[in-house]
Amino acid sequence: MTDQRVIDAINAHGNDLQTISCVLAGLLQQLKASQGTAAVEAAKAVAIEVAKSMPQHGPTKPDIDRITRVFDQHR
Repeated sequence: MTDQRVIDAINAHGNDLQTISCVLAGLLQQLKASQGTAAVEAAKAVAIEVAKSMPQHGPTKPDIDRITRVFDQHR
């Protein structure tokens, strides 16, 4: 039998991730509209640099390939 609290926690985090993705998409599109593709590329470089500075050997770590894909969708 599955613990409902675990399911609720996973769903809550899923909602948070979807919300953050929507906000990020809006910000990236506005950045592109106001400052151009070069600004999106510069922001991607910063995001990757920050990701590389985070711990890489724990149970969670940034997914640099996914970061790249998100920014590339908004070029």
